[in-house]
Amino acid sequence: MTEPKGAFLASLTEPERIHFRHLALVRPQLPSESQILMLEGLARSLDSPRLLTLMARTPHWLAHWPILLGLAENEATPEAIRRDLEMVVSLFGQMREMDQAPTAEKEDRSEAVKALYAQLNPELKPVAKLLAKQIAKSVSATGSTQELPPLPGEDPDWETLTALPEAPATPAPAPVANKGDRLARAQQTAQPDELVGFLVDPDADLRLAALQNPLISEELLLQALGQSAVPELFEEVYAEARWYFREPVREGIQEAPGCPAGLSRRLALSRLLVTTLERGTSKPASLRRIVSLFSQLEEGEYQFVTYWAKRQSPHLLRVVKYFYDRLLRQRSGLSTALPERGEDGRWASLEERVFLATQATQEDQLIQVLKDPDPQVFRLSLDNPALTPRMLASTLPTLDRDRAEQVAAHARWQMDPLVAETLVHHPHLTEATALRLLANLPGLKPAIEILRDPRLQHLEVKRRALETLRTLYLAMDVSDRITALRTSGGELMRHLPQEVLQDEETLRRMVSDRQLDPGILLRLARNKLTPRAVLEQIAGHPVLMAHAAIMSELLLNPKTPREASARIWGLLSDAEQQQLLRSPHLPVTLRTLG
Repeated sequence: MTEPKGAFLASLTEPERIHFRHLALVRPQLPSESQILMLEGLARSLDSPRLLTLMARTPHWLAHWPILLGLAENEATPEAIRRDLEMVVSLFGQMREMDQAPTAEKEDRSEAVKALYAQLNPELKPVAKLLAKQIAKSVSATGSTQELPPLPGEDPDWETLTALPEAPATPAPAPVANKGDRLARAQQTAQPDELVGFLVDPDADLRLAALQNPLISEELLLQALGQSAVPELFEEVYAEARWYFREPVREGIQEAPGCPAGLSRRLALSRLLVTTLERGTSKPASLRRIVSLFSQLEEGEYQFVTYWAKRQSPHLLRVVKYFYDRLLRQRSGLSTALPERGEDGRWASLEERVFLATQATQEDQLIQVLKDPDPQVFRLSLDNPALTPRMLASTLPTLDRDRAEQVAAHARWQMDPLVAETLVHHPHLTEATALRLLANLPGLKPAIEILRDPRLQHLEVKRRALETLRTLYLAMDVSDRITALRTSGGELMRHLPQEVLQDEETLRRMVSDRQLDPGILLRLARNKLTPRAVLEQIAGHPVLMAHAAIMSELLLNPKTPREASARIWGLLSDAEQQQLLRSPHLPVTLRTLG
């Protein structure tokens, strides 16, 4: 293999260069079993479109089904390439359904398979044939056989192989009403769906106008919060007094997928404090917990805690006032942290810093000693009883490898879920330590976050997280699976496509919900592994009419039943139909209608 040109390597980022050298080394030969596992992991976890394009343009890698499936499911794969690979996946899904279909339907299904094969990219047809045969012959000395595509040459053109495909030309958007008309419409509309659309709009003026609409209700607001991906909406709702004190709205903000992490933690902390106060303080541990929660409470949340105490426990108002006055004293500077350096530029004495590490109670003091250059001060600060998981987790990303390893070996902190999860994402933590901490992370969310993190370079950690996610999902009953799919926003479909999309009972029950997140419906409509019965059910879902993207994905999915496709086609405007007719992936039956 010839060394790539310096200009090409310079165009790659540092992580991309590391992965590129692995790919370039393996590419000229038939991959071994361990190399196939490595390529499969890269196909699923890489977030570089150029390297994914290189993998998709290596036919003898696509001849291995896990690699092809990983590239088709990776959302970082360029759109045009992913569409072509998804058609191969859909082809085999239809072939499997054809084998299981009743005798009366086999002929019709066979024609659909032939029509789909005719639409495949010519470069992928030999790959599809090879996968269908499931027969491998020994490779001859020339490196090519009748079954395998020829191996690449000795001097590849890396610039061409990694060049992204050109995006298809899109028609100019239809003219919309001017902003003044839209503002007036947002403030006066009486249609619930349109009002929700204005609430989730990225334009801040439209959102604020919709919030002033007299017909806005708690139910509509909760629906908008569940659909919105605009962080500013949550802060705007939180800032309004009429919504700030309503517990259902506060819960809706906290549980919404698009809620900013800081606001979610703020609301969760005050809810936990109120719940603890309701249970009472029968033990000293409960008192310490309440004091700890009050010390972490944000100033803006004292209004809600005071409002709750007036209604539920008026005798606690003095307690709330005491901690609020204490917070104001801290803000005014009466309780200050030890300065990092003196006037002469030197650190405070070691004795003072050791005392502060063991006796400090203020957050800024504890964070300061965690960053102390002396290792002894750092070790002592880890045993300070006032150090909370939130404080330590916020400091962990700034620590070096040695200190991160010390925290991971600490008897108390390695068992804390928040600290363990933050450590696993630390960029310098060793793979062995990350694998050990992975066992201390409960639930689905930590495993999903690991698979989602592009900075995490340990492939074995991601593989173990995927296995954990698969085990937890398969052990759930149907109702728990539906809850997991909805709370993850469809991320489970991306990481566990076989397990989720072959579970037809769970999908049918989930799609039957009329308030289902449109994003989940879009993922199901787009995926070529989704069962035909579920696609037909989506075609009749009430959300469909408000989301043209879902209708387009259903029409581009060759598994969508013909009757449903013909009905949806008639609902589109002429411009939308013309745009779909430009796509090479539109089924032939719909192209004849166009």
